[in-house]
This record gives sequence, structure tokens and C-alpha cells, in this order.
Amino acid sequence: MGYWSELRAWLLRDPAKLIRYLVLFVCCIIVIVQLYECFSKLNHPPISTHSYYNVNETIEMPAITICRDPPYREDVLGEISHGYCPHPRYATCWQDYPFGEVELKEFFENGTYSKEETFIMYGLNGYDYNVDIDSSLQFYMGRCFTLRPKAPMKRVSKSVGYSLLLEHNIDKTATSDVDYISGPGWHIFIHDKRDNFTEINMKGSGRVEYVFASISEEIEIKLQSQHFSNVNTCSNEEGYSDLKCGELCIWHDLAEETNCSGPWMQEILHEPCNDTNSMRNLISSYKNVYDAEDDFNTDCLQPCESRIYSTYIQNRKAFIQPEPRTLVYIYYTTKLISMFEERPSYDTTQFIADVGGSLGFLLGLSVLGLIGILEHMTLFFCGGFIKRLQKQEEKRNEEQVEEGENESQRSEDTADVAAIYKIEAKKLPKY
Repeated sequence: MGYWSELRAWLLRDPAKLIRYLVLFVCCIIVIVQLYECFSKLNHPPISTHSYYNVNETIEMPAITICRDPPYREDVLGEISHGYCPHPRYATCWQDYPFGEVELKEFFENGTYSKEETFIMYGLNGYDYNVDIDSSLQFYMGRCFTLRPKAPMKRVSKSVGYSLLLEHNIDKTATSDVDYISGPGWHIFIHDKRDNFTEINMKGSGRVEYVFASISEEIEIKLQSQHFSNVNTCSNEEGYSDLKCGELCIWHDLAEETNCSGPWMQEILHEPCNDTNSMRNLISSYKNVYDAEDDFNTDCLQPCESRIYSTYIQNRKAFIQPEPRTLVYIYYTTKLISMFEERPSYDTTQFIADVGGSLGFLLGLSVLGLIGILEHMTLFFCGGFIKRLQKQEEKRNEEQVEEGENESQRSEDTADVAAIYKIEAKKLPKY
């Protein structure tokens, strides 16, 4: 009689056991699924966001990037390119450009405005030594200047914030054929001081606050900040900027596509464009990226901590000066900061509680019950093999017993023969 026949007979004797084991099997499947979800949450815990307000003793000022509009010197560009060239994006700038005589870097640097031609005065808390200032060359916005605070401020007021007096080269009443982006004036970008400014819209959207200031205008900008702390995959590297990382990725792809680079594409190893067609192809490709509404996919990590600034125009009025100048104030009016922190909402304690709840609720398991289930499962899957081993062992024991009995019987027979021999020897007559 085989193992399966015995199993069938056992089930027929008590059919209720089949139902119990089927229910147990289904419950085990459910428990396995829930345990898988628990382990998944343990490896990738869900994130919850906590928001609260914090009153800081010191205030971290943002970085301010100033870009002129129009950004280029039309007369210088036209003289170098030997054609009509109010902006490098025009094809007429490159038709007769002397590529072998004038470097592109010289063309862009001479065609933009210097720091001295941009700022009459600038400062933070009333002093220019509280500010670091550097410049960056952008294709559409020309040379932009970024001001970064050297130290946090301890007070909040108009006199403690940024104060900028900017000078333009175009009078408010002047007319020109140049198609301005927003009219003659200044593009003011307010962003985290750890971020490097980039003009590419898709990388700056949502992370940079923007205000346009016209010439002959006095404008007061009030700041509010929000501090974000992330726990997902992010970078804590000092000086890291995800905006700059994304911009470098875009530049690298454009250089690979056109096999050349432009002066505004810094840190790119490709050689500068050296003919009209390659330069126009690069500008056309860059324009498609610049005007695109979809985000550009990169592998750049987000910073673990970042700040986003909101602006409110406190005052905006005419700035009466004989020269085309603009006066800008940027400051806080409160030390209250909105804090947003991401925290893992699943830890080891919750994991153990979920596992115990799943096992206890669905199966009613205990240590003793688990031992019994393991015994039954062992007998169910290995019962036939165990029985064969038991039968072999019983057969081996029986054979050993039989051998022992046979040896004992032979010993008794030998003893009887010896005794009979002695008796017969006693009866023999002596000679």
C-alpha cells in the first residue's frame, strides 16, 4: 500500500481535515503577501511631511542674480560679426563672422556689460564687503551677476537687507529695433545661495523666484522663505547644485549632437564651433531646449536641504534720476520661517508589529502552534520517506534480533553436546 493510498484513506476517514488545511493554505498565502509588503516598506519606507513654523535667531539671505535687458551691445556685436547683430541668436550674426580671426569667447565677452557698468552701489546690511559677487555668461541673458551673502543676518528690516543701485545704458524713452524680453530693465532672480543660476527654464522653474524691474524705478521686495528637508535619495555634498548639474548634462548632450560648443557652455571639453553652419545648428538646438516646456531628464540628485523664497512687492514707484538707474531693496520683515521636513513613517518597531499582527490575526499562531504546523507539514511532505526509513530500520533491527537468537541457539546446542559427552565419558568402564 503506497503513501498516496494511505493519504487518501486518511483524508476519507476525516474529510474535515482537508477543509482545515485548505483554509490554512489560503491564510498562509495571504500572510506571505502581507509579509512581502512589510519587507518592501522596510526597505523603501513611506515618507510623511511635517510642517511647522520656526523663529530663527539668524536669517539666511538668498542669492540675487541680476541680468540686463537688452543683454548685449548691439554696436560691438555688429562691428565684430560684420553684419546686423543685436543678439547672437540672429542668423545675420554668423553669415560673415570671421571665425578664424576672432574667438567666440572674445565676441561674447566684449559684447556684454561688465560689473562696473552694471552696479553703481550694492551691499548687504549697508556694506559691500558682506557680499560675494561673481558673474556667469548665459546665451540669451548675456552676462549675469550673482550676489551671495557672506554671513547670516541677525535682524530683519529694510536697512539690513540687500540694497542695489543699477545703471542702464538705455534711456526709458529711447526706441530701438531690439525685441526685448520684457523691455529695458533688469531681470532679478532670487534663489538658494547654494544654487548656481541657469537661464534654462525647465531647470529653474519652481526653484527660482523672479521679479522684473524697469529702469527709472524704485522697488522694494519683501522676502519669505520655506526650508525643505528631504530624506529620499539626495546629496549632502558641500557646494552641490542640482541646477548646475542639470545644465551641464544639457550642454554635454548639445555638444555631442552638434560636435562643438559655445562660450557660455563652460566645463565642456568639445572644441568651439568654427563655422557658420555648426554655430547655427548649436543655437537652434539650444533654442529648442530653452523653449521646451517638458522637463529634461537627468540623473542629478536633489539636495537634501533647500530653500525656496517667495516675494511680495512692498512698494513700487518712479525713481527720479537724470540717468537711467534702478534702485532695488530686498529684505525680510519677519524671522518666521516655514519648515517642511520629510520623515520615514515606517520603522523596525512598526515592522515587527505588522508581522506579528498578520500572523496572529490571520492564523492565530503561537510558538507551540507553529511547532505543530511545522510537524504536520514535515509529515505531509516527507511522510513517505520517513516511513520508508522507519521500515528499513525496523527490518534491520528484526534481522539483528534473529541473528542474535540464532547465535544463542547455536551456543545452547554446543553446550548440550559437551554435557552429553561428559556424561558418556563418566559411564565408560575403566581399563
